[in-house]
Amino acid sequence: MSSRTNLLRQLLEINIFQLGEFTLKSGLLSPVYIDLRGIIAYPNIVKQLAEEIHSREKEASLTTDVVCGVPYTALPIASIYSVLYQIPMVMKRKEAKSYGTKKMVEGITQKGVRCLIIEDIVTSGSSVIETAEVLRKEGLIVTDCIVILDRQQGAEENVTKAGIKLHSLFNINEIFATYCSINKVEQPLIESVTRFLKDNSYVPIKNNQSLPKLLFEERAKICNQSVAKALFEIIASKKSNLCVAVDSLYAKTLLDLADQLGPHICMLKTHIDILEDFSDDVPVKLKELAQKHKFLIFEDRKLADIGNTVQHQYGNGIYKIKQWADIVTVHGIPGSGIIEALKSASQSEKRSCVLIAEMSSKGTLTDESYMKKIAEMAENHQDYVIGFISQHKVSENPNFIQMSPGVNIAVSGDSLGQQYRSPEDAVSDGADVIIVGRGICSASDVIAAATEYKNRSYVAYINRCSKC
Repeated sequence: MSSRTNLLRQLLEINIFQLGEFTLKSGLLSPVYIDLRGIIAYPNIVKQLAEEIHSREKEASLTTDVVCGVPYTALPIASIYSVLYQIPMVMKRKEAKSYGTKKMVEGITQKGVRCLIIEDIVTSGSSVIETAEVLRKEGLIVTDCIVILDRQQGAEENVTKAGIKLHSLFNINEIFATYCSINKVEQPLIESVTRFLKDNSYVPIKNNQSLPKLLFEERAKICNQSVAKALFEIIASKKSNLCVAVDSLYAKTLLDLADQLGPHICMLKTHIDILEDFSDDVPVKLKELAQKHKFLIFEDRKLADIGNTVQHQYGNGIYKIKQWADIVTVHGIPGSGIIEALKSASQSEKRSCVLIAEMSSKGTLTDESYMKKIAEMAENHQDYVIGFISQHKVSENPNFIQMSPGVNIAVSGDSLGQQYRSPEDAVSDGADVIIVGRGICSASDVIAAATEYKNRSYVAYINRCSKC
């Protein structure tokens, strides 16, 4: 018998699991109840839980500077973990002291310290999110939580939206199955509980609790899509969430601007099909500059056709976009088939797309209903879709990148319907990355202009995070 299985049986022996009728913290009426508070009477079990948490941490390759147990049941587990593995502990108070320093968190709270949350049981995940929000306000980086038991009722989905990866030692179905194998439970009751667990697989967070915003380095750590992860890391290391759109008609201008602006940007956006002197050397040189200056190449092709056609537009023809562009824009009008077609065409290449949810031109036909459908499409294809082009926030999922075009400090629009706004306004409306074209490329000093846009947009993002 494995140590994990043995631990589960020991937990059941001390009656942590009960059948009946119980009201949970979330307000849900449940036929099963798990209460881990009694473990404090069994120090050997607490020690084993700490050891299993450490094993899970190593298995997930987590980096932990400090640990925080969610009050109150997880506190003794976190304390034993701290002593066993010599990892400092921080403690979040239920409420601030009314005297002295009035601190909400005790312990090491320097900015940039990585904190692992330990929790006993999660249903909706609200307690984990509340704890993370307090810790992040102290400057701690929180990206992971290890929980003893996941009731599998929405916690993983909810905490993921808050930028936290949930790791569980046990889940409710596993505990119930083990309980039934040890105890005599009548079949009708087994069926009733099984049906309840299936019918209540998601418990929303009460009162529309707002989710905390994350710094780019935190988002990089929890992101699994390779292109999005690379972009988050570039933004964090260069302190630039600026994408420059170089809409030049000539290759030399495109490449010269890419070389000059490369040190200041996270992405270079192209319209490769407007070049009047395109040659196969252009994308080769673009890739060299991207590697030299550490930025991604973003081809704004706005693909919008049936799958078979899109595959040829993406991989064939004279431009062969998939060979050199890290990211390509896609309209959602054709449906999810267009994404499947791109994935199929990409094969082993590390590629991605962003969906057009909203454009910056006057009179755009996209509306709230359309944006909602785009968000749903993205959620179903997180292995390839990394975000959106939009003027407003489309999704709270921290793995998605909101890119907002139409940013210009000097003017408010042009004669062809383009509408502009400031970097601060764009970021306030949800932009993670701002896209600037003529505001930089037509400036008398492109480097000075890029530096101003870069600094203003990055500071605006940091300020947005600090207000959450």
